[in-house]
Amino acid sequence: MKVALLTNIVPPYRFNAYEALHIHAKAAGGSLTVICTHHSEPQRNWPLRDAQFGHQLLRGIHLRLGENRLFSLPFGTLSTLNSIKPDSLILAGFGIAHWQAQNWALKQAIPTILQFDGWSGSDKFYLNPARRYVRHSMVAKADGFIAAGSRGQNWFENYRADPHAIGAAPIPTSFQSSPSMQNRPFSKRRYDVLWCGRTTQAKGFDHFLEIASSLAKAGTIHKIGIVGSTDSAATAHAINECGLSGITDIHGQLPPEQLPTFLGDAKLCLFPSHNDAYGVGVVEAISCGAVALASPAVGCAPDLLERNEILPTGNTTDWVAACTRLLENPDAWDRARQAQASKIRFNTPQHHADIMWQAVTRATHTSKAIRRWN
Repeated sequence: MKVALLTNIVPPYRFNAYEALHIHAKAAGGSLTVICTHHSEPQRNWPLRDAQFGHQLLRGIHLRLGENRLFSLPFGTLSTLNSIKPDSLILAGFGIAHWQAQNWALKQAIPTILQFDGWSGSDKFYLNPARRYVRHSMVAKADGFIAAGSRGQNWFENYRADPHAIGAAPIPTSFQSSPSMQNRPFSKRRYDVLWCGRTTQAKGFDHFLEIASSLAKAGTIHKIGIVGSTDSAATAHAINECGLSGITDIHGQLPPEQLPTFLGDAKLCLFPSHNDAYGVGVVEAISCGAVALASPAVGCAPDLLERNEILPTGNTTDWVAACTRLLENPDAWDRARQAQASKIRFNTPQHHADIMWQAVTRATHTSKAIRRWN
C-alpha cells in the first residue's frame, strides 16, 4: 500500500515513527512518502536526517507570524500527489495544502485520515470563522482520525467524528533514554528545577522565573538549569533581574541527543505553558526520570500527570507548594517518578506507527466498503 502523509515538517519525535510506518507500508507492497509544507520552523535547530521513507518538500511562500509560527502558501500540492499516486492519505494539519489534498483525494476516491495533536484549549488562540469552517469540513469528509491523547479524541468527537474511527497515538520522545538514567536517584540529580524548551512568554518562561525565584528565596532550591534559550543575552538578563545568576546554568537550543544529559540530571521539570498542543517536553522529561509538573494548557497533562501535578498558569503559590512538597520529600518524589514513568509506556515510535497503520487500513477498508455499497 502506498501511503502519503502531508505535514509541516518532520520533527525528531516523529522521525522513527515514520520509519516504522514505512516498514508497515513496505510489507504491504507499498511505501510511505512524507510531503512537507515547510523546510523548518522558526526557533528550531532540528537536524535533517536521511530517511528510508520518501521525503518531498513543497515550494511556497512563508510569512512569519511570531515565535515559531508561519503562514504558508504552498505550491505544487496536487502535482506532487499525482506523481506519488497514493492509496491512502494522512493529513497532519488543517492548512491550505491539507484542504487541497483532501479535495483531491475525494475526487480520486482515496481515503483520508486526519491527524491532530491539539485540543480545544490549544487551538482557541488561533480560531476564526474560516479556520473553524475548514476544520468542520475536513473532519466531515475524512475516513479516519488520529489523536495524540484523550483531549484530542474529545476534540474530534466534538467535531462529530465517529468515535470508533478515532485512534490514540501518543507522541514519542525525540531520543532514546537509558534505564540507568530513568532510575537515577534523587540525590544524584544536580538540578533542583530545570526549564527545557523555548524561553518564550507563550511557554510560560516568565512564570518559571517567578517560581524559581520564590523557591530560591525560601532556600528550597540551590541549582537551576535552563535549556533551550532562544535569546541567551535576554535570558541571562532576566535571570540576573531575579537574583538567580549565581545558581543558574543557561544553555541554548540543543540537538535532541544532548537533552538526556540535562533531563537526566534534573529532579523537577516545570511546564507552566499558556499554550501547548500536546507537550512532548513532558514526555521527554519523564523518560529521563525527572518529575514533571505542568499547567492545564499542556495537552498531555491529564493523561500523564496526577491532579496535584497539574497547576494553574500564573498561580505561583501553588507551583511553589508542589515543588516544595517533592523536593523536601525524596520518597514522595520517587513515587511520583515511578507513577509518571508507568504512564508513558505507549509513547514509543513503534506504537505510534502501529496506530497510524491501523487507521490507514481501517479507513481503506471502510472507504472501499462504502464505495461498493454506493
